[in-house]
Amino acid sequence: MIISFGWTAQYLPPDGPKDTTRRIWKDRTLKSWQKAWDEGRLTHDAVDKCLAYGGRKIGKITLLERPFLEPLWLMKPEELNREGGMCNSVREFCDLYFGGDGGQAVAVVRFHFEPHGMMTCVENTKDK
Repeated sequence: MIISFGWTAQYLPPDGPKDTTRRIWKDRTLKSWQKAWDEGRLTHDAVDKCLAYGGRKIGKITLLERPFLEPLWLMKPEELNREGGMCNSVREFCDLYFGGDGGQAVAVVRFHFEPHGMMTCVENTKDK
Protein backbone atom coordinates (compact mmCIF):
# COMPACT_ATOMS: atom_id res chain seq x y z
CA MET A 1 0.00 0.00 0.00
CA ILE A 2 1.02 3.63 -0.46
CA ILE A 3 0.54 6.64 1.78
CA SER A 4 0.96 10.23 0.60
CA PHE A 5 2.45 13.05 2.67
CA GLY A 6 1.70 15.85 0.21
CA TRP A 7 0.96 18.50 2.84
CA THR A 8 3.41 17.35 5.51
CA ALA A 9 6.43 15.68 3.87
CA GLN A 10 8.71 18.46 5.13
CA TYR A 11 7.96 17.40 8.72
CA LEU A 12 9.11 13.79 8.26
CA PRO A 13 12.53 12.64 9.54
CA PRO A 14 15.30 13.54 9.22
CA ASP A 15 13.98 17.12 8.87
CA GLY A 16 11.19 16.84 11.44
CA PRO A 17 9.67 14.68 14.19
CA LYS A 18 6.54 13.44 12.36
CA ASP A 19 5.66 9.85 13.28
CA THR A 20 1.87 10.14 13.33
CA THR A 21 -0.71 11.15 10.76
CA ARG A 22 -4.42 11.78 11.07
CA ARG A 23 -6.59 11.20 8.00
CA ILE A 24 -10.20 11.51 6.91
CA TRP A 25 -10.52 8.07 5.35
CA LYS A 26 -13.44 6.10 4.08
CA ASP A 27 -14.22 3.12 6.28
CA ARG A 28 -12.86 0.70 3.67
CA THR A 29 -9.49 2.51 3.58
CA LEU A 30 -9.09 2.29 7.35
CA LYS A 31 -10.11 -1.37 7.24
CA SER A 32 -7.47 -2.04 4.54
CA TRP A 33 -4.74 -0.53 6.73
CA GLN A 34 -5.99 -2.42 9.77
CA LYS A 35 -5.99 -5.64 7.76
CA ALA A 36 -2.41 -4.97 6.66
CA TRP A 37 -1.45 -4.64 10.35
CA ASP A 38 -3.38 -7.79 11.29
CA GLU A 39 -1.61 -9.76 8.54
CA GLY A 40 1.85 -8.48 9.50
CA ARG A 41 2.25 -6.27 6.42
CA LEU A 42 3.82 -3.38 8.29
CA THR A 43 6.05 -1.65 5.73
CA HIS A 44 4.54 0.57 3.02
CA ASP A 45 5.74 3.09 0.45
CA ALA A 46 5.53 6.80 1.26
CA VAL A 47 5.16 9.38 -1.51
CA ASP A 48 5.17 13.19 -1.60
CA LYS A 49 1.92 13.30 -3.59
CA CYS A 50 -0.22 10.99 -5.68
CA LEU A 51 1.99 9.16 -8.19
CA ALA A 52 -0.59 9.76 -10.94
CA TYR A 53 0.01 13.50 -10.54
CA GLY A 54 3.80 13.47 -10.64
CA GLY A 55 4.48 12.33 -7.11
CA ARG A 56 7.62 10.47 -6.18
CA LYS A 57 8.57 7.86 -3.64
CA ILE A 58 10.20 9.56 -0.65
CA GLY A 59 10.68 6.56 1.62
CA LYS A 60 8.90 3.86 3.55
CA ILE A 61 6.82 3.78 6.68
CA THR A 62 6.66 0.91 9.13
CA LEU A 63 3.47 0.81 11.17
CA LEU A 64 4.09 0.99 14.93
CA GLU A 65 0.56 0.05 15.98
CA ARG A 66 -2.77 -0.86 14.44
CA PRO A 67 -4.36 2.21 12.82
CA PHE A 68 -7.47 3.34 14.70
CA LEU A 69 -10.34 5.81 14.57
CA GLU A 70 -10.38 8.68 17.09
CA PRO A 71 -12.36 11.93 17.42
CA LEU A 72 -10.10 14.96 16.93
CA TRP A 73 -11.28 16.48 20.21
CA LEU A 74 -9.46 13.64 22.03
CA MET A 75 -6.11 14.72 20.56
CA LYS A 76 -3.76 15.78 23.35
CA PRO A 77 -1.41 18.79 23.00
CA GLU A 78 1.63 16.49 23.29
CA GLU A 79 0.48 14.84 20.03
CA LEU A 80 1.26 18.05 18.11
CA ASN A 81 4.98 17.23 17.97
CA ARG A 82 4.24 13.69 16.76
CA GLU A 83 2.23 15.28 13.92
CA GLY A 84 5.29 17.29 12.90
CA GLY A 85 5.29 20.23 15.28
CA MET A 86 3.87 22.69 12.74
CA CYS A 87 1.06 23.89 15.03
CA ASN A 88 1.07 25.41 18.52
CA SER A 89 -2.36 24.17 19.60
CA VAL A 90 -4.82 21.41 18.83
CA ARG A 91 -7.28 24.10 17.70
CA GLU A 92 -4.72 25.45 15.19
CA PHE A 93 -4.08 21.89 13.95
CA CYS A 94 -7.82 21.24 13.50
CA ASP A 95 -8.25 24.58 11.72
CA LEU A 96 -5.31 23.97 9.38
CA TYR A 97 -6.02 20.37 8.38
CA PHE A 98 -9.66 19.66 9.23
CA GLY A 99 -11.57 22.86 8.59
CA GLY A 100 -11.88 23.57 12.32
CA ASP A 101 -14.14 20.55 12.89
CA GLY A 102 -12.71 18.97 16.03
CA GLY A 103 -15.76 16.73 16.35
CA GLN A 104 -15.01 14.47 13.42
CA ALA A 105 -13.44 11.05 13.87
CA VAL A 106 -10.23 10.53 11.93
CA ALA A 107 -7.90 7.62 11.27
CA VAL A 108 -4.72 7.78 13.36
CA VAL A 109 -1.64 6.10 11.91
CA ARG A 110 1.60 5.82 13.93
CA PHE A 111 4.73 4.91 12.01
CA HIS A 112 8.49 4.93 11.73
CA PHE A 113 9.70 6.72 8.59
CA GLU A 114 12.83 5.82 6.63
CA PRO A 115 13.79 8.22 3.82
CA HIS A 116 14.22 6.79 0.33
CA GLY A 117 17.52 4.98 -0.10
CA MET A 118 17.90 3.89 3.54
CA MET A 119 17.18 0.40 4.83
CA THR A 120 14.27 0.15 7.24
CA CYS A 121 14.70 -1.20 10.74
CA VAL A 122 12.65 -4.23 9.68
CA GLU A 123 15.04 -4.92 6.79
CA ASN A 124 18.09 -4.46 9.07
CA THR A 125 16.87 -7.03 11.57
CA LYS A 126 16.05 -9.65 8.93
CA ASP A 127 19.76 -10.14 8.22
CA LYS A 128 20.67 -10.86 11.86
